[in-house]
Amino acid sequence: MNAGRDDDHRSESDDGSPDDDGSDRGDGSRGVGGGPGSCGRRPYLGVVGAAVASAAGCLGLGSDGAANAAPDDPGADDGASDDGPDGGSADEPDDGDLGTRHGIEFDRVLDAVDDLGLDPSGNDPVNDRLEDALSDGTLVRFPQGEYSFDGVVEIDADRVGVLGDGDARFVLPAGYTRLLFNYDPVPDDVLIENVDVDVRPDDTTTGIRLRCRNHFHIQDVEFLGRGTSESDGGTPSAFALAVNDEDGRGVLRDAVAKKGSRIDGYKGGNGRIGVWVGWSNKGTVRIEGCDFREFGNNGVYGSRTPGNVEIVDCYFLNNNATSARISGAGSYVENCTIEIDLSRYTGGAVDASDEFNTRAVVVEQGVQREGAPPLPAGAEIRDCTIRARSSPLSQSVVEQSPVARSLVVRDTEIRCDIDGTPAVRRGPVGALPYRPDRRRPPPPHWTELRNVTVDGDAAGGVAVDLRLAPGSAVIDCDIDCPGRDRDGVFLDHSPRSAVSGSEIRTDGHPIVVDADLTTPLDDHLLCLGVETVLERFGDDGSGVDLTAAVPFLRTLGRTAGTERICLGLGPAVPSLPDAESVSNSLRISVDALDGDVPIGRVLYRP
Repeated sequence: MNAGRDDDHRSESDDGSPDDDGSDRGDGSRGVGGGPGSCGRRPYLGVVGAAVASAAGCLGLGSDGAANAAPDDPGADDGASDDGPDGGSADEPDDGDLGTRHGIEFDRVLDAVDDLGLDPSGNDPVNDRLEDALSDGTLVRFPQGEYSFDGVVEIDADRVGVLGDGDARFVLPAGYTRLLFNYDPVPDDVLIENVDVDVRPDDTTTGIRLRCRNHFHIQDVEFLGRGTSESDGGTPSAFALAVNDEDGRGVLRDAVAKKGSRIDGYKGGNGRIGVWVGWSNKGTVRIEGCDFREFGNNGVYGSRTPGNVEIVDCYFLNNNATSARISGAGSYVENCTIEIDLSRYTGGAVDASDEFNTRAVVVEQGVQREGAPPLPAGAEIRDCTIRARSSPLSQSVVEQSPVARSLVVRDTEIRCDIDGTPAVRRGPVGALPYRPDRRRPPPPHWTELRNVTVDGDAAGGVAVDLRLAPGSAVIDCDIDCPGRDRDGVFLDHSPRSAVSGSEIRTDGHPIVVDADLTTPLDDHLLCLGVETVLERFGDDGSGVDLTAAVPFLRTLGRTAGTERICLGLGPAVPSLPDAESVSNSLRISVDALDGDVPIGRVLYRP
């Protein structure tokens, strides 16, 4: 099986809760790095008093002002190259009250060394005493040093936090594969900020799981090393995040994990994830300014949630299954750079023979529970730069799953150099079960591309592949595909779709329509804007030219005020010879427009 293809799945409990021993089942998470304008990972944070203190500067318990010193390269310690963009944004201002940080009000600030006696040399484990200290309203400051953990810290209090002061590093022993922080029971207002999590020892991985009632804030957390485990069971992922209240909001900002796991470590759906947002999330999880690379089981897995997932200003490179996975209305990927280029993979030889499929973004809304109300349609990808340069297998660059509803992609650049791989694909609706009692997701199933640029050197296949997606639209787009035998837009049984204001230049056919022969003759297959530019470079000599004498297509009419012509099946279709040999469908290309007359070919093979 290929990971994340139309049969993609993942074994999970409802909310990603651990087994009885606290081990994680793979409900994942990520790392962080300082972005410009925020309190960085390395700068000195200031001095905090013993039990209750007023802090200044980057510690900022009365202010979230930026540090004067610029943070060092967040990837320097693990040897990773820092070739992704700087992510993140300035900290949001707080209300200025003593002990308030990122909207969380603390009653006391304790120094991990001076007040709690924790060992900053990494010799003695600190997790038990830290867990005891995290009572309601407590923030624990960790001065620069290495702090050893040999077990999970269970968070069972409200308004608690962990804040690194300088280079604070949390170190795990070789062979550790459990969580680092976990909720028990569901707390509220949890802060984790400005720490490194070191998983460089062999067979070592860990993660942070927070399910809060209304609010959490995680910022500037970096995972050092490659999180791997030889276990056949679930692998703790970097972050598992949820907010229970529909009006709640949790933020993961400036996380970094440059060697997430092994890219070929899908492990039957139990491989390591960057960020897992699951069924227990009813509110909004915002993932902002993060840098996630080389995860074996999704960079961000945020599609199996009734809540919203916002992925903003992030960088992704070489994640298996997909880099960013979202669901419906209220969820989006915005201003992100996503790359697929296995020539830059740092984890050695890759086994792509099974459970391997690199995609940039996946939209899906399954597998839902029987009887559950349908999640609303309306996922969006906007203002993104996506490049797919090399991979042994990529089903598509942007994938709208068979269990997805609608998708809008706008103001986005997509480059695809992988032969046969669509830049955008709408999977055939119904190819996967939407939920146990329903095969197909509720409509709408359309795809809209608006002001999207698609280019690249890929040969073969089609750039925009839309199947069973009636009412789709390609508006003000630039599709330039010079690769040999590569088509532009394929509309497979997707009537009432439109292409307008666009330029489509291809070696193959600019537009291909696969029509059901049972379609009424007065139902339009495609509306074309008369200003649309269609250009074909190559000519494989296939098919039969469309001519006025054999009218397989005809103009049904011009849409008033929009300068569009709508095309339907022509009167020659009922007399089509050998109709059974074309499986009751007719494939027609539109290679150019001459006024209102489409110029193209009938591509069926008798």
